[in-house]
Amino acid sequence: MITRRTCLLAMASAALLAPTPTMAQSEIKVGLIAPMSGPWARQGDLMVKGANLAIDDINKAGGIKALGDAKLKLIIFDAGDSVEKAKNAAQRMVAQEPDLIGATGAWLSSFTLGVTEVTERAELPLLTLSYSDQITARGFKYVFQTSPTGGAQSISTLPAS
Repeated sequence: MITRRTCLLAMASAALLAPTPTMAQSEIKVGLIAPMSGPWARQGDLMVKGANLAIDDINKAGGIKALGDAKLKLIIFDAGDSVEKAKNAAQRMVAQEPDLIGATGAWLSSFTLGVTEVTERAELPLLTLSYSDQITARGFKYVFQTSPTGGAQSISTLPAS
């Protein structure tokens, strides 16, 4: 089973492939877009708590060894309660934090579809647990769906006969 910890570890590994971090870097920023306000704020809070646990674990273990023991830093952006707000959060994230090595989140598939339009243009890797088949069916190179799509889940759970 893929967990948020696994996702963040994968993002940290992606830092090895990113052209911007240098070996002397002491801090590597990762973004999290989550609904911190509105009806899904509880889920956003849980996403932040999970991400912080994973980052604390990585940092306490010495950070990213391949990058000179660099520590991870989580930068949080509020996806709010609509696709428009989530997309705006992604635009702010890309503009305000140009040194991010990757991001995760959005939580709802509809939010993720909007957010990935922005992160794809910025060539910012984004890991998501959202289910919509459309997230990866668009041929984007910088979005990674870490859970089975809705279609795949349907096929695997419905009886074959």
